[in-house]
Amino acid sequence: MTTSTAPSPTKRGMPVTIITGFLGSGKTTLLNHILSNNKNLKVAVLVNEFGDINIDSQLLVSMDEAMVELSNGCICCTINDDLLDAVYRVMERDDRIDYMVIETTGVADPLPIILTFLGTELRDLTRLDSIITMVDAETFKPDHFESEAALKQITYADVTIVNKVDLASSDQVKTLEEYLRSVKEGARILHSQQGQVPLQLILDVGYNNPEDYAELEHEHHGHDHDHEHHHHDHHGHDHHGHEHHHHDHHDHHHHSSHLDNEDLCN
Repeated sequence: MTTSTAPSPTKRGMPVTIITGFLGSGKTTLLNHILSNNKNLKVAVLVNEFGDINIDSQLLVSMDEAMVELSNGCICCTINDDLLDAVYRVMERDDRIDYMVIETTGVADPLPIILTFLGTELRDLTRLDSIITMVDAETFKPDHFESEAALKQITYADVTIVNKVDLASSDQVKTLEEYLRSVKEGARILHSQQGQVPLQLILDVGYNNPEDYAELEHEHHGHDHDHEHHHHDHHGHDHHGHEHHHHDHHDHHHHSSHLDNEDLCN
């Protein structure tokens, strides 16, 4: 079922998930888990470079300098310093894509990427579904998070995945969870081993609320003029909190059916 006569109507309102986390936290493992899904879910994963992800050669159909196609219908694209262009490359494809996942660099503040989806014309074409932050339970120490970027990754997370719980003691995991909840009240926390999380717990969950970012967006415009994505963020950003809010729900239902199956629990 489609709800629009515009080009690629199945992509309008496409849910988008942003994955953050420091190097070694398990982002690549999670991305591989998403890309190799056998649930008939066609996912586009956007990464900074293909070296960030280990493509299963058995799934590989074709590859060029900007895009890898897999036999299950998923694709992996490079961002090449221009997130907006990479998103449009996916949106303009003729084939069906159900879902988009963006991987940030390990030291990235996710806010500029969030605002690229909420503060540009992409707010009319996509629906920011959730921000996921990966944390390594094995190596966790509170001083890891003295970094402003790490604190922002936890603060902006709609879901925090505590990874490698099999390599950490129960006390380590408990301490980490207490810390995460001290930084973000009411944090949604999942446990994983080797990045294995049932997809229905992280994709198309509808956790992100664009109105939470209205004030942050104004701050960002006032103080972050030199960010590489900043020039994309000026298109009508004052509006995204209200009259564009209906886009967040516009096509949600015809996408969510892709993840309704009970067999997702593996």
